[in-house]
Formats: sequence, structure tokens, C-alpha cells
Amino acid sequence: MKPNWIIDASSLIVLGKADLLKTISPLAECWVVPESVVQEVLEKSAIEPLLSQLSENAKVERQKMRAIEPLIARWNLGEGETEVITLAMEQSGYGVVIDDLQARKCAIVLNIPLIGSLGLVIKAKREGLIEAAKPAIDRLITSGLYIEGQLIKDVLTVVGEE
Repeated sequence: MKPNWIIDASSLIVLGKADLLKTISPLAECWVVPESVVQEVLEKSAIEPLLSQLSENAKVERQKMRAIEPLIARWNLGEGETEVITLAMEQSGYGVVIDDLQARKCAIVLNIPLIGSLGLVIKAKREGLIEAAKPAIDRLITSGLYIEGQLIKDVLTVVGEE
């Protein structure tokens, strides 16, 4: 069974700019986009084309959290990251797609399944959705995702593209 992922604004935007949303769409049964993420994306670009691409091969739901989980509030994360992690705590079996380091640390501490934009590219490569990870990684970087050079080398080695 495919996982369910709750996606943060920065990941949604960078994957959209890199033209990778259709590629990663089949990696989930359901993609959840919190309302605060929708609002954050709307400040930078149109949301509907991104959601349309993401829903190419999976269900996409927009959701709103009921209340901020006090444990998460203490992390002083952005509104989108807070809502993404809170929704994951409210719904067992859901993981989060987050690139922000502090939010990733919070998800790890709370034992919430976690993946980032780079991780989705690796997963897409492993599942045969893309032939090569390097061009997709290059597009992520061009689209604004910072990835350390050594991490890129390590990832390419792991996926057999050294």
C-alpha cells in the first residue's frame, strides 16, 4: 500500500518549479495539502496548477488542522510546517514532506515519518518513475533547493549514478 503524505509549501513550490509534481504523484495514495500551505503558496504562485499536477496519479485533499498541538507550538515553526506536523499527529499513518531543517528535527523528535524533496526524487528513481536522478536533482537545485555537494555525491552513488 502506498503511503499518505502531508506536503509543506516549500516542498510543493520547489517540486512544482522543478516540474516534478507529476513524477512524484504516484508515490502516494493521498497527498494532503493543509490550508495554511495553500495560502502560503498563493502568496508566491497559483495553487491550482500545482494541485492538478500532484493529483495526476493520486488523490489530493485540502485539510485544516483543528488546533495547534502544544508540543509543536514550542518549536516556533512557520505556520505551514506547524500545520503539516500537527495534521500528521492527528492522522496515524500519514508522513510529512518537509525540507526545512528545524521542522524536520521536530518531525523526527515526534517520530513522524518524514521525507524531503530530494528523498522523493530518490524514491521516484527506485520505483522506476524516472530513469536518472541527477537531472531531477539539478532541477531541484535550479528551483531553489539547497543541497550540499557531498550529499548529492552520496545520493548519486546510492542510486547507481556515481
